[in-house]
Amino acid sequence: MKFKSCFSVVFIILLLLKGNVFGQDNALETPLAEAKKEVKQERTSVYEEFEEFLKIVKELQDKYVEEIKLNTILTNAYRGMLSGLDPYSQYFSSDELEDLKIETEGEFEGLGIEVIIKDGILIVITPLLDSPAFKAGILVGDRIIKINGESTENMSIREAVKKLRGKLGIKITLTVVHEGDTVPVDITIERAKIYVNSIRGARIVDDEYKIGYLAVSNFQENTVKDLDIAIQNLLKNGMKSMILDLRFNPGGLLNVAVDMADKFLEKGVIVSTRGRDKTQNYVYRAHKKGTYPNFPLAVIVNNGSASASEIVAGALKDHKRGLLLGIKTFGKGSVQSLIPVGNGKAALKLTTAWYYTPSGVCIHEKGIEPDVKIPLSFAETKALHEHLSMLSTERKTNAAKEENAVHNEISERKKKKPLYEDIQLELAKDILKGIEVYTKGKRTR
Repeated sequence: MKFKSCFSVVFIILLLLKGNVFGQDNALETPLAEAKKEVKQERTSVYEEFEEFLKIVKELQDKYVEEIKLNTILTNAYRGMLSGLDPYSQYFSSDELEDLKIETEGEFEGLGIEVIIKDGILIVITPLLDSPAFKAGILVGDRIIKINGESTENMSIREAVKKLRGKLGIKITLTVVHEGDTVPVDITIERAKIYVNSIRGARIVDDEYKIGYLAVSNFQENTVKDLDIAIQNLLKNGMKSMILDLRFNPGGLLNVAVDMADKFLEKGVIVSTRGRDKTQNYVYRAHKKGTYPNFPLAVIVNNGSASASEIVAGALKDHKRGLLLGIKTFGKGSVQSLIPVGNGKAALKLTTAWYYTPSGVCIHEKGIEPDVKIPLSFAETKALHEHLSMLSTERKTNAAKEENAVHNEISERKKKKPLYEDIQLELAKDILKGIEVYTKGKRTR
């Protein structure tokens, strides 16, 4: 009975697809008889494939060691179809859809790692700043080969995410191989509530030259609103130039990235998308209204800057609005569309287009090359992690205005340990100082 029901569903799908799959305009390009023959062959081939699929479903239902629900078989089939396409296309059940919504709002439970599966290997795109994973020493490009001793080989992205997330306070041991290394190391991390604040560290970093600084951790619904507030405060404090830090920013919402780039550009293309379906071809443009003053701008990126952060970096670089410094970005330049299925209770996250910079360069698997390359060694990268984690701890301590004993402890720690020099940030400051000196010289001539 179940088999007949499944066959009926597939047969109806075939009828619905008939006009699109088989009704091509081949008759305009080839003789009518030839076209009909090709369509007939294609139709026969598709029906044969579906017949094979139905046979497999029936064998699973009849002969697998345990009884399997038809819905479970089909869900696994959907996941398999999408996992074979690229690392980003996925099938979401109703529960997973809810998790996806929560992520875009900036709060969820887990370790705080953005991961993908590439060539069958679970790879870290970037650990989220201030997250348990970041503080524990998980690095960009780490290969996670085991989760709690279980191999990640052939593990789906959703399976991996489920293992990484879960009950708060539980410790998870990740066996990782750092990029450029061959020896695996075990890193134990405790799950926590992840609060992703888009804008962090907004401050004047040079009082003499009035250089402002702010970092954008990811692109959420409130990011541009928070950015406006931060920049207006910096301008009130006399900011003359600014450093925009996009390091370790894994991306987020496309429309938010476009709106942020628009704040720095008066006109021109911000990004374009191109896909097989013409409805995916779109050009996003900047508008003069609401644009920030034209202060000198330096943008720091690294290999943990991906997706939406690459859109902003690419637009600012191509329009020569900001000077890019650091390391080539990750190269995640694909558009995923969320397509509701199952009466809206489930969805496909499907790659439907590529991102292109204003100059027409495809970002995907290429990344954005900085104008000024500032590579970091493995040791320097680890030191940067520790430095940014310490900054986060100090900000929280100051914000909470804890007791003097805590402040004294931090002061003592600072005395014992040499101050870390963020060479990428320092070079960005030096470049902006040079621009200020050059501009002053031109004015006095």
